[in-house]
Amino acid sequence: TILAVWLRALRWRFLLPESSGVKTSNLFAATMIGYMGNNLLPLRVGDIARAYIAARRERASTSAFLATVVVERLLDVFTLLLIFGVLFFFIPFPSWLKKGAYMLLGGSLLALALLLWVKAKKEHVGSFIQRIFSFPGKRRLGDLSQSFSEGLKGLEGGWELVVVAFLSIPLWLLYALMTYTALRASNLDLPLLASWVVLAFLGIAVSIPSAPGFIGTFQFFSVAALALFGVDEGHAFGFSLIFQFSQFVPITLIGWFLLLREHMVLSDLAAIKQRIKN
Repeated sequence: TILAVWLRALRWRFLLPESSGVKTSNLFAATMIGYMGNNLLPLRVGDIARAYIAARRERASTSAFLATVVVERLLDVFTLLLIFGVLFFFIPFPSWLKKGAYMLLGGSLLALALLLWVKAKKEHVGSFIQRIFSFPGKRRLGDLSQSFSEGLKGLEGGWELVVVAFLSIPLWLLYALMTYTALRASNLDLPLLASWVVLAFLGIAVSIPSAPGFIGTFQFFSVAALALFGVDEGHAFGFSLIFQFSQFVPITLIGWFLLLREHMVLSDLAAIKQRIKN
């Protein structure tokens, strides 16, 4: 779990503008704190906190870092959908999951198109917002949008994007190994293919709105995935608890320790949106 977070931090570095000057250790700390926030707080506040803390450590723009978090999330979704596309040839997925995957694909393509538009029109986005909307603080929002568009340089391609794609391979292989290890620890003697199916189902689970720590959705999708291999609900539910516990505990404990090193507490993460606004 910790190695996976470090790989994510390393990959994130190559999505950032001027990535050569960014410390991977700062991104690792920010990522761990952000994931801890997602474990304990609603509305995925941890994703915003992750960008805020990384930007504060690097003395950079929070909105630019937030843009790279959005790009990274989209990259994960498209990787997940690619895994689904391969598994479709081997596993008879239920129709509700196929519909969910298609909806996720459509939403992701729409989000990608919007990001590409913001990137292409970055010189005009701020003035567009100030011209169209009428509310106090619209100038500040326009400035933030321009800074956000600067963080989309990772979409320009080049060798950095090649490195990002290359680092995604060991990251997802590690996730599959984690899943397979949890299956074995749960006394489920299933083929390696099962770990990819569970991983794909759980990828959908963490992509939809849910309770802090994905409690409930994690269990539902784990049970649904293992049902395809004839595993009864009791054993599948036990697996979901073991697997979730193995990730929840180290991320929460280490993230909390790193948060304290930032001289912050959990309530500071909950108020992170107001910090960014100010």
